[in-house]
Amino acid sequence: MIMDRFVTTCATCVRGVRTFTNHYRSFLLDPGTLFTAFSGLLLLIAIALNPAEIISEQAPQTNAQWVYLAAALVGSSYIWWSAIQGIREGDFTADIPVSLATLAAILIGEYAAAAVVAVLLLLGGMLEEFVAARAGHALEDLARLLPDRVTVRKPEGDMIVPLDAVQVGDTILVRPGERLAVDGEVLSGSALLNQAAITGESLSVEKNPGDKVYAGTLNENGALEVCATQIGERTTLGKIRRMVLEAQENKAPIERILNRYAKFYTPAAILLGLILWAVTGDVLRAITVLIVFCPCVMVLATPTALVASIGNAALRGSLVKRGATIESLAKVTTIIFDKTGTLTSGRPRLVQVVSVNGLPSSEVLRLSAVAEKFSEHPLGKSVVQAAQEKRIEVIDPDSFDALPGFGVQARIGATTVLLGKPQLLASQGITLAPEMERQIASATRTGQTVILTAVNQQISGLLLFEDTIRPESKPMLARLQEIGLRTILLTGDHQQTAKRVAEELGIREVYAGVLPHEKVELVQKVQQERQVVAFVGDGINDGPALATADVGIAMGFGGTDLAIETAEISLLSDDLSRLPHLIHLSRQAMRAIRQNLAFSLGVLAIAVLLTIAGILTPVTGALLHELSSIPVIANSARLIGLRSDN
Repeated sequence: MIMDRFVTTCATCVRGVRTFTNHYRSFLLDPGTLFTAFSGLLLLIAIALNPAEIISEQAPQTNAQWVYLAAALVGSSYIWWSAIQGIREGDFTADIPVSLATLAAILIGEYAAAAVVAVLLLLGGMLEEFVAARAGHALEDLARLLPDRVTVRKPEGDMIVPLDAVQVGDTILVRPGERLAVDGEVLSGSALLNQAAITGESLSVEKNPGDKVYAGTLNENGALEVCATQIGERTTLGKIRRMVLEAQENKAPIERILNRYAKFYTPAAILLGLILWAVTGDVLRAITVLIVFCPCVMVLATPTALVASIGNAALRGSLVKRGATIESLAKVTTIIFDKTGTLTSGRPRLVQVVSVNGLPSSEVLRLSAVAEKFSEHPLGKSVVQAAQEKRIEVIDPDSFDALPGFGVQARIGATTVLLGKPQLLASQGITLAPEMERQIASATRTGQTVILTAVNQQISGLLLFEDTIRPESKPMLARLQEIGLRTILLTGDHQQTAKRVAEELGIREVYAGVLPHEKVELVQKVQQERQVVAFVGDGINDGPALATADVGIAMGFGGTDLAIETAEISLLSDDLSRLPHLIHLSRQAMRAIRQNLAFSLGVLAIAVLLTIAGILTPVTGALLHELSSIPVIANSARLIGLRSDN
């Protein structure tokens, strides 16, 4: 029994090590990791041979000192190389003080101190790289979700081909349990897709002909034929990975400011070390000052928090383009929302059927739905959907004619049905009573779209449509207002429609009848009031406003190329409920950065005072320096898993 348990535990450990190795292969094979591991191993061997040499300055000289020297040279060589690269690139902030310290320690024979300093400094850098690797780990997992081989439908039959051989326009067969390899449009079939990895949606989504699908999503049941519209790096998945990598490389303004001030640290450290050496005559104190004065922890404070925040957002269905966006978003005081396609779904919904001339409203709906069954117009589809929701049977019409720009005409048995605008009915010799014209005008003023139904040349009903408010819009706005943000609604619709939507959503400031260039002017006007503005739009006609705002947030990243170019943030699943989390995340990130900076400055001041007093040695100074980086890294790493209460 004990042996079986031991074997099971060992097998589990082996699998865990193998999984970790596969996940972090690039990190483990990085030169910095390899130098750290090798120099660390040599240091452990040296300590085992003669631990007294690292504890006491009067330790007897033994052969272990050569192992200490080897550890110091291996570790220091990588630090020296990094310092030289930094000097070539004009970066004097990272490894120069430590390079001088380890070189001086080696020259005066303090091999143990040089080895410990080098290994500890390398360990600190390795921890930083591990945080970045962890933040990007989930995105690398997404790439591994793509299948290696794909079933492509050809005239001569189905062919299984490598993923690289798939081309735009190919028809892909996706069976139950398989993952999609391309972005595309469903040609036929119906299936339930798990899109959580791409859009952050917690529930699976039913896909039917005409719907868009994304690479990396899982087909839970059903079969689909998909026309490939984007492949490889041009898929939504490929864009996510590319833009997160770009975001990790770009530096936020706060980070650039830190680097600019950090350039004063190297000469200040050298000057202080020389003064301390001249006053005390103790070269070890000068070396210790160079070690503790290294700005590594301070420079580490910002990028780790930004990278962790970007990873958090990506895992929850929001793509943040740059680290600088996190800083800007944390400062936002006003959010301007476009209405159509943002706070509302952008799709018409049949809200009322008005009966005329005694024909029951249910019969008006049935005849209208049958007449519109083959229509591709959004209003026609809404009529059919409304009938189906009321369990009304929608049979095929005996004849159907689409009248583009006006409506449809259909024959159902001996009945002729005409649906369309008043102009269509007028062209057929059907006149409207004054009372009906007033009713249509009243509905239009409130933002409703009116379609008339005529049966056998007699007006039988009015169909009233309106854009539907997204279910998450109202609680999202309430949450934003609760945390002190000013919210503004603007729309190209007329005043009555805008006012109705704003009242329902609890927005006080409304601008209606606004053209695209006027949206830009409004954003600029609010910015002139010393407000930091975020603009939320659908990424199509809102492009100029998205680009003008301090933070542009686009809906529907997967289907809108303009959103990629103009918006700093894209909501992959069109889910506005992500917005309060993004605000919370950005504020927490900036709070973490401030905490990191305050902590690192405090540790620096204490370390310098202890060094001047002669309490710290090169070894204890290196220990204090590197131990102080652990809370900074941990404080940043927690942002990866941060969740909001909303």
